Order: sequence, then C-alpha cells, then structure tokens
Amino acid sequence: MIEDVVRFLKRGQEVIIITSGAVTLGSCHFTRSDGLLGIGKKQAAAAIGQVRLMLAFEQSLKRNGFGMGQVLLAREDFDDQHRRGNLRSTLQQLLKVGAVPVLNENDTTAAVETCFGDNDRLAAQVAQLLGADLLILLSDVDGLFTEDPHRSSSARLVREVRRITPEIEGMAADSASGRGSGGMVTKLMAARIAMDAGCIMVIAKGKEPCPLTAIANGGTSTWFLPQVGSPADRPIGQWKRP
Repeated sequence: MIEDVVRFLKRGQEVIIITSGAVTLGSCHFTRSDGLLGIGKKQAAAAIGQVRLMLAFEQSLKRNGFGMGQVLLAREDFDDQHRRGNLRSTLQQLLKVGAVPVLNENDTTAAVETCFGDNDRLAAQVAQLLGADLLILLSDVDGLFTEDPHRSSSARLVREVRRITPEIEGMAADSASGRGSGGMVTKLMAARIAMDAGCIMVIAKGKEPCPLTAIANGGTSTWFLPQVGSPADRPIGQWKRP
C-alpha cells in the first residue's frame, strides 16, 4: 500500500492515512489463558501495538524517501472548536512539510462512551475537516453489495451511489471479519458525512496487490458521488470509475 501512496505523493497529490491494527498487533503479548481481552488489557495492547504499527509505516515511507507524523485522535478533537482548529492546523503543516500524516484513534485512553469505535467515520470526519477531494475506504470486500457476499452467492456489487436511501442502507451488513471494528453500516455512515461535505468516497478491497493503483485504473469498487460537483470537475487526478 505504501508503494501506492508513494506513487501519488510523487505526482503531487496529498495523502493522509487512517489506520487501525494497534490492538491486534499488541495482543500477541497476552496469552490464550487471558481469554477475551477486557478494556484494560485492550488499552495496554493498543499502547504496545501502536509503536509497532507506526514503526512499520515509518520504515516503509523512509525507504521511499518520505517522512511521516503520527496523530492520535479522540472524539473531543472534533467536538471542541478549539481542538478542531488545532487538528486542522497540525495536519495542514504536516502536509506542507511533506510528512505523511498517519492517524489512529487513541485506543489507549478511549472510553466506550467517548470513542469513535471505527475508523470509517473517523476518516470521513478528517476528510470533511480538510475539504478532501477523495476518501478511500479499504475493506475485505470489493465494495457495497446488495447482500452480504460472505453469506450469499446472489449478492451483486453496487458500482455507484449518488444518494444514501433506505434501500441502500438495507444492503449494509456487519463485516464478517472478527478483527475490524467497523462494517458496511459504518461505511455508509462515513459515506453520508463525506458526500454532505462534497467529497467523493470509494470502497474497495484492500488485500489486493497495490489496491490504490487498482482503484485508480478503474478496478472493482463502489463510488459514492456527492450531489454537488462530479468526478469530471473534481481535482482527483487520473482516477477512473469502473
């Protein structure tokens, strides 16, 4: 994925990465006898895993001649006007100096009642905050299907969505993956935020080699197109819709 990111950076596009995985990476420090991790152990796992996660991003970007800046977020960073302004300024400065912002929720301190709970909506709020042109959500499926493709062979891919209708919402199903905290429901919530902000959003499979290049070349995906503006008049480079 970083090879993909570097291609876009070299052609002058600005990229912000929102990532999860800290808890999963840190959970290897707990044994099976610990059972399901409670909130305290999850937060400890996040503290351990976040270091490993950021090191992987830093090393990958450094090999390609780019730096990065870590930003850990809480819901208050968006709810409080002063903190929201500080966050916008920080991200803009990182982009200005050529450091790729790599964002994650601060899972070490997040409480159930104050956390985002998923990176889909977090990413959409970051896109809204900075007026991004394009938001890409990488998933374990090719996009939005009429039914859960993990459970139904008759599921059909929806190539384009221009409005989040009750019918579209009914297509959403919880992710079959046991590792992620989001699913198609949260991705549609993110799509609503992005589209209301005039930002194009794409859902595509993240496990493919060079997933961003595949999307840019018109690969299988679902595009969410805002009512205001269209891909033809948005400055999103050479991206092609399938």
